[in-house]
Amino acid sequence: MDEKQLDAQQSLELITRMIRSTRQRLERHSGRPFLIWGYTTVAVSLLNYALNIAGADPAWSLTWFLIPVIGCLLMRLFPEKKSSEPRTEIDRIIHSLWRVCSLTLIPIFLFSFLHGWSYHPSLFALITLTMSVGTASTGLIVRSKVYTAAGFFGMAGSVLFALYDFRLGQLARTTEIDTTMMSNEILIFALLFVGMMVVPGHIINYRTRHEK
Repeated sequence: MDEKQLDAQQSLELITRMIRSTRQRLERHSGRPFLIWGYTTVAVSLLNYALNIAGADPAWSLTWFLIPVIGCLLMRLFPEKKSSEPRTEIDRIIHSLWRVCSLTLIPIFLFSFLHGWSYHPSLFALITLTMSVGTASTGLIVRSKVYTAAGFFGMAGSVLFALYDFRLGQLARTTEIDTTMMSNEILIFALLFVGMMVVPGHIINYRTRHEK
């Protein structure tokens, strides 16, 4: 019985070391992808907001697909420095989690392509929720306050789309809804990605620089 208790304790210590190792590695190297994907999403969102306000042809909504194109390109142009530390099982779990989140975005983007991006707050909410779930789950797994706070911020913020859409429905009864008011959902989307990815990315980079 003593031997089994010792094995259980050793297993717990091993898991704890793996979590600590993965958290330290993530906090050293995740600032770059957070900033790349965060700034790319915000930039493309603002571009589409400007196009909508200018009354551009609906075909310009295809510029949303610049997010994965630019993001992947920048990730290749600014690759992560290879770590000499061995990968752990926790690393594999985190990698699988983000693979699932990325694959989840494919049907969302396909739906947007078939039905149009214009004024579908549910699409923005789904994308925000998908990314925030991945971020919060990563934070909870590796016990990182930055990831966890960023993820839950995104989850809470996704409610803004429903609230704003409800508000527009009320205003539509007495006021004519113009393009600017309907396009404001894009600004909400951009703002959430600033809080969910850009700000945490800078925090992580700041911590990494001051730990050296």
